[in-house]
Amino acid sequence: MVFWDILVYVAWSLSAAMLVWMLVDAFMISSQYNEEYLMSSREGAEDDVVHGIHLEEGNE
Repeated sequence: MVFWDILVYVAWSLSAAMLVWMLVDAFMISSQYNEEYLMSSREGAEDDVVHGIHLEEGNE
């Protein structure tokens, strides 16, 4: 029984760690990209976009 109790705690710990990771990642993505860029379906169409910011000509 002790093995299964430990396994349950490990599983819940991994689950909590994944939740924290997903929340941190969601916050980081939302702070790096604007909402319009994230909601668009033009992925890969604009090569001059870095972190949701359009690069100007000559500033690459």
